[in-house]
Amino acid sequence: MEASTARQWIRGLVLVGVIVLSVVAGTAEAPARVSPGPSVDIQSAASLAPDGRSLTVQVLASCPERSTVVEAAVAVSQSGAAGQSSFPLTCIGSPRMFLVAVTSTGGTFQLGEANVTASVVSKRGKTVRAQDADVVSVQPAVVVELGDTAQLESGGGAVAIAVTVACPVGANGQQSYVNVSQGETTGNGTYTPVCDGSAHTFAVRVAAALGTYQPGSAQALTFANVEHGGNGFSGVDEGAVQIVT
Repeated sequence: MEASTARQWIRGLVLVGVIVLSVVAGTAEAPARVSPGPSVDIQSAASLAPDGRSLTVQVLASCPERSTVVEAAVAVSQSGAAGQSSFPLTCIGSPRMFLVAVTSTGGTFQLGEANVTASVVSKRGKTVRAQDADVVSVQPAVVVELGDTAQLESGGGAVAIAVTVACPVGANGQQSYVNVSQGETTGNGTYTPVCDGSAHTFAVRVAAALGTYQPGSAQALTFANVEHGGNGFSGVDEGAVQIVT
């Protein structure tokens, strides 16, 4: 009887020890949660406006929920040109992509490379800073706009439509295309952009390859193509146009 009681007492002590060890182990496996700080990451390429007065930089940025943004800014510098701009970051706890247009405070930006720094400062109790710096590739932005009307020509065998294009100095215009479609009637025309920082308007003749054009509504699409550093870049515009006589 005494032996049985002793065995039960020992089993009880072992059970208590197991429970205590489990609690301690569980506590060790659950460290205190640390809220991550802000982050910012500069992407590898920037886009140069045709007039060279601004660069658009892509940054991936975030800050912890319920924090306050103290600063969210991008600075760009090249020989003879520099500028800085802020971007509208809000603290939602997850990263988002921002396109930040940085205007030069003196001189004009150029194609090639640029030095970029980005910083995010957030505050929740204490102030925390994140920063990134990189040399990015500056690529040409191609801005293109179709006219609202197209002039009927050759008894409906073609239309003439205005296309306005601007691209930065240093890029080279390549053969570009306009398509005008109206029902089953469709055709293409060509032009070559002039890249000197200014906008140029081309009257592009689009010959019908199938059917004939009629006065009324149609659809137009253009790709304005340029080259820089062995790479191709395009601006695109599309929309409804009115064919008129």
